[in-house]
Amino acid sequence: MPKKHTAASTQATAADIERSILTLNTMAERLWGEGRETEAKALLDALDALNRALDRIRIGESRRIGTLH
Repeated sequence: MPKKHTAASTQATAADIERSILTLNTMAERLWGEGRETEAKALLDALDALNRALDRIRIGESRRIGTLH
């Protein structure tokens, strides 16, 4: 029987997301250097949106923690 995964075991941390963003940013730089500016720009736009979403998550978490204390 396959094991059931819990939400806690598959949940990414902010640090995991940041490492992924840095890796993808490096990939975008490599694409740009290879003359594939269109793909690099699309990836950078997606990374920008992901960074903004991560910031909103952190703001929400900090507000939630502030109200718990």
